[in-house]
Amino acid sequence: AGIAGSGQRELLEAIAGLQVLSEGSIVYHNPKTGKEENLRNKTPLQIRDLGVRLSFVPEDRLGMGLVGSMDIIDNMMLRSYRKGKSMFLERKAPKDLAKKIIDDLGVVTPGATTPVRQLSGGNVQKVLVGREISAAPTVLMAAYPVRGLDINSSYVIYNLLNEQKEHGTAVIFVGEDLDVLIELCDRILVIGSGSVAGIVDARNTTKEEIGLLMTKSKNSEKEDA
Repeated sequence: AGIAGSGQRELLEAIAGLQVLSEGSIVYHNPKTGKEENLRNKTPLQIRDLGVRLSFVPEDRLGMGLVGSMDIIDNMMLRSYRKGKSMFLERKAPKDLAKKIIDDLGVVTPGATTPVRQLSGGNVQKVLVGREISAAPTVLMAAYPVRGLDINSSYVIYNLLNEQKEHGTAVIFVGEDLDVLIELCDRILVIGSGSVAGIVDARNTTKEEIGLLMTKSKNSEKEDA
């Protein structure tokens, strides 16, 4: 939680290996080895090689998450092409996955070969979230995943995130609606000016408490300025 532009995007990108940190650490407890891994300044490939199955639904859906000029099938391949064992890309598995996402999530589209930029915002987000969840992540990060979506599409996304929690996936959710944050999250971290203003238990907190932490971080930002 926090006022937009307070460092939420940078935090997620740092965890994903897309931002360089000058200090601090990103600690991941590997359930397979029982060891703690420091992911600080690791590349996405290095993070994967450590056994961390990390999926990322970025705020910028068509700039960072999907390629708008490519069809749904090709966008599925963006996650799987490195697994190929030959110089030719195999399209059957991505095609099957695209069809499954369209059917399971009710994506409204003429077909799997439709460029994603021709889809509505809600359907674009269903394709992106469906692809990231299909990787069976141990960590799933989602930044403002329902921004600009209608109520029905929003609840589809919320239900998908809840299902991942039930499967034991660590979900890091960045959102603007305090009611949704309290309903979805176990713990809520409030960020202001790139710093942690506080961490609260979602089961015992109120919107007022979170609002006070956000106000506190905003006032600190003004004082620093």
